[in-house]
Amino acid sequence: MACKNLFPAFCLTLASLAVPLSAEITLAPPFQNGAVIQRDKPAPVWGRATPGKEVTIVFAGQTKKTTAKSDGRWQVTLDPLSASAEGRVLSATEEGLPAKQISDILVGEVWLCSGQSNMEWTVANTTPGNKAEAAKGPVPLLRLFQIPKGTSNKRQETVNAQWVHATPETAQYFSAVGFFFGKMLTEELKVPVGVINSSWGGSRIEPWWADEGLKEVAETADLYKQRVGRQPGFPEYDAQMPKYIASVRAWTEAADKAASAGAPIPDIPAAPAVLTSGFQGETGLYQSMIHPMVPFALRGFLWYQGESNSAEGMAYTAKQNALIAGWRKQFNAPEAPFLHVQIAPYFYHEGAVHTIPQFWWAQQQILKTPHTGMAVTNDIGNPKDIHPQEKMEVARRLLLWAMADAYGKKNVVVSGPLYSGFKVTDQGVVISFTHTGSGLTTRDGKAPNWFEIAGTDGQFQQADVKISDDGKTVIVSSPKVAKPDRVRFAWSQVAEPNLRNKEGLPAAAFHTHWPVDPTLGENVLRGKPYTSSHKNNYGWDPGLTDGVWGNNAPNCYATDAEPTFPKTVTADLGAVKEIQAVVYGAPNVGSTKTVAVSISEDGKTFTEVGRNDFAPKKDGRAEARFAPKKARYIRVTFVAQHSQQDQFPADFAFLSELEAYAPMK
Repeated sequence: MACKNLFPAFCLTLASLAVPLSAEITLAPPFQNGAVIQRDKPAPVWGRATPGKEVTIVFAGQTKKTTAKSDGRWQVTLDPLSASAEGRVLSATEEGLPAKQISDILVGEVWLCSGQSNMEWTVANTTPGNKAEAAKGPVPLLRLFQIPKGTSNKRQETVNAQWVHATPETAQYFSAVGFFFGKMLTEELKVPVGVINSSWGGSRIEPWWADEGLKEVAETADLYKQRVGRQPGFPEYDAQMPKYIASVRAWTEAADKAASAGAPIPDIPAAPAVLTSGFQGETGLYQSMIHPMVPFALRGFLWYQGESNSAEGMAYTAKQNALIAGWRKQFNAPEAPFLHVQIAPYFYHEGAVHTIPQFWWAQQQILKTPHTGMAVTNDIGNPKDIHPQEKMEVARRLLLWAMADAYGKKNVVVSGPLYSGFKVTDQGVVISFTHTGSGLTTRDGKAPNWFEIAGTDGQFQQADVKISDDGKTVIVSSPKVAKPDRVRFAWSQVAEPNLRNKEGLPAAAFHTHWPVDPTLGENVLRGKPYTSSHKNNYGWDPGLTDGVWGNNAPNCYATDAEPTFPKTVTADLGAVKEIQAVVYGAPNVGSTKTVAVSISEDGKTFTEVGRNDFAPKKDGRAEARFAPKKARYIRVTFVAQHSQQDQFPADFAFLSELEAYAPMK
């Protein structure tokens, strides 16, 4: 039976088994005229040749030899090279064939840029000032390499891309962040720089993963096991193929017999499942747009992505750490700086008012990973435009981190103020920061704005703020909050705060009590399952333990509208644990009034630990604190309702969030 009549995945599998025979030695995608090779590091050079043939590479006075493997692959590694702006020739020769030469090869610094549209955003779409800077003339020491968009379930070896000299013409269509970073780096170091751009607007982080990184991060290790069995090229997937091929062979025989007998032809066996491939899929971009460059020697990575994952809160920290681990592993660069951009303020939708600050905090937590950096952009964005046009300053802020980390420049202030702690005093709440530089100030000369303060009830009020005399802290207070307990800053998707250090770098958003309340302990209920006595079927059921205090679906929870009370929802910790507080709240919609909270070890006998009456038409928060008690189940009982307050019938009962806290270990 012809292959074209078989199941497509089977044909692709057969094709992948063929060993390519080379008629001419080939070099991997980075090795083309005009390339930049990384200085001061071992530099792999690789490609394809006729299996079993000797391959010789000559460059910069070095000669390296190897033998092509049975599949034609070969690789040598050049000894570390010194920086050189002299365009030299690299020669690759397969035994018995003429040499293949690539010319104008420089040695310097190589950086890989990636992400979604704000990294892809070209110089042509930036501010007039940015465009004028790029139009000043060629940058002789800078070379650019643009990887085209592509997606695949299987790791690719080639891309259709070339190195180009950085000129006003080529820069127009290259990543603005990448171009300006490279330009400024050449000015700082006075050595050649190569910038590789591999980005795709709207892409999620997942398809950029090199899956090996998932198993390096505790939160994603199980995900690694789930994914590799659905990806061609991994042993866990490939091991399924012999059985599948045998089943197809058996099917062809059965199909032939059935056709000859005029009987129904049986269904063809299903091929092993693969992950969905695409820029918003489960996989595919690393395979097509990053892996062809592996293991090219480079200095570091620039990453500008997150808008497409911005509703995920703290889950993103683990996802980006997995990305970092995977790329560092693939490029054999365990300490390569990974510098990312915090997404800019933008009005996504009403429900994202606090979701985006939570995401900003998740991005900031990535700084705990060694050799990472973050450019804060809340002062150079546009809440009405998800693509801020000021990219040269973004690149400059990334460069500050690069100069300090990769190049050892001393006394560089790399960031604006980042929250480090708080203390409640008679004057208010004192907030301390790292990266205060020469001292705190504001960009408009006014008092710091976008600060809010609250008591234990979580009812935040606009705050009065003073910068301390030493310029290292701020004192936050409000006459409306008699007993201050917590502070949040720039906690809105459209926040453009004025606080910065005297070096001109802005402060990043923070919340003293999110995601971990330092006085309550650890929220052990986040993400745990729950059962409702009156389940909502209108999309308001999933948000009870998601960690997001929402006023709307899907982050806000509701029951059905049956006129039967009391109604309950019971969350399950999965095991008996010691807890010391339950925190719960009502949104600013609906008619929720009296709510009682009970706990139980066995799910049968419940003990009430708290009760609260919520005001109508106002979001509220209540805490039940108690001496540590053992519990597995936390039950919320809706005891009484206000009369109908808005478009929602009074028989809907709402909760914005439910949390249970265990003592900190």
